[in-house]
Amino acid sequence: MIIVMSKRLQIDYIDVKKVQFGNKSELVDGVLTVDKEELYNLINNDLFAWMNIQLVCPGESCRMLAVHDIMQPRCKKEHPEESYPGIWGKLAPAGEGETVALRGVVVSDIYYAKCNVKYYMDMGGPCAKYTHFSKHYHIVIDAAPADGASDLSYAEALKHASLTANVYLAKLGIDLKPDETEVFELGPVGPGKDGKPLPKVAYFVTHMASHDTWNILYYGQSALNFLPIVVQPTEVLDGAFLWRYWECNYYLQNELYIRELMKRHGKDLEFVGVVFANNVMKIDGKNTMGMIGATLCRDTLKADCVVINKSGMGHCQLDSALAFNWAEKMGMPCVMNLSAVSNDRPGDMLVISDPKVDAVVNSGRNYTLHHPRVKRLIGEKAGVPSLAGVDPWGPFDHTTNFAYQGIWSQLGDCYVTTDSNIPWKEEV
Repeated sequence: MIIVMSKRLQIDYIDVKKVQFGNKSELVDGVLTVDKEELYNLINNDLFAWMNIQLVCPGESCRMLAVHDIMQPRCKKEHPEESYPGIWGKLAPAGEGETVALRGVVVSDIYYAKCNVKYYMDMGGPCAKYTHFSKHYHIVIDAAPADGASDLSYAEALKHASLTANVYLAKLGIDLKPDETEVFELGPVGPGKDGKPLPKVAYFVTHMASHDTWNILYYGQSALNFLPIVVQPTEVLDGAFLWRYWECNYYLQNELYIRELMKRHGKDLEFVGVVFANNVMKIDGKNTMGMIGATLCRDTLKADCVVINKSGMGHCQLDSALAFNWAEKMGMPCVMNLSAVSNDRPGDMLVISDPKVDAVVNSGRNYTLHHPRVKRLIGEKAGVPSLAGVDPWGPFDHTTNFAYQGIWSQLGDCYVTTDSNIPWKEEV
């Protein structure tokens, strides 16, 4: 019998069925009431020229522009000050103990600094069904940078405000009975039904960290210049990792590949752990990162095979392909996830063309959608490059490539199946 060292993480989910502003912040019978003034005073920052906290409801005729982070409110049950350690909270090991999560509501923020990729989404109408985030109530932090604030300072202030709101809301559920509890732990593994050892599977992920604002943080430390490292999978689910700005951190909190591998641990596979690598820009560095990461999978985790994934675009596709080749050279068969690698014209978004990369999961694709005129628009002045030249109020047609938030995630998330327990709401 193999003994796998693992942390034990328990997540208690509290379902939120309605969100409203009121005189006192509380969560009673699934109704979340938020004291807007109290929250405003808690998260306002001198680095903001102005800030507004807005509430957006599922099914509402509302288009949100320049959405650059969406997070599920979470906090540590016994020590809320240790939520998101090193990034927002007091430094402490993540990925263990009890975490409270509010389900059905998210904290979102609008990003006004210059950026060539900015997301948007519709909360109601025909396009809403292409993002699972339209099922959620959104507490939106709409804040522009003050004069003289650098992009990095503004990004840090916005992230701090978002995480402060995140924990503020989650703390309202600490003493409530959870609607569902999940436990994540890698326990001992015996042989399979046929008496043979289960295949040992490692998860190798390259995340995009190309400069100070497009970066991923590990316990608050920038991933820029990181070498590949082995991390506990529950750390990823519990706030040790956060994107500063790239994808929504909701996808790390609910990382589907990690959740699936942990659920299948001891059944048809043995999940031996996660290798984290950082995207680098030069080809020799990419090759080196792939070799080091593959070596960690083989020699440290003792993996038989590897699941390879990434966040980021073309650069990280190449990183993944090089990692794939190194792992296979070392005797570990691989499968690689790529999102939106093709549409009507096969390969129109595929950067790599390597016949040795022969096992690929396509986790998403693009659609050209008609966007009707909406009654409400958030972030009109934030500037979404992909919508340049069109009236953001609508109507307009647009292809979802790198634009429509939630239509696909680099980590295998899918708008069709994600949050399937939360019902769609008709437009209001």
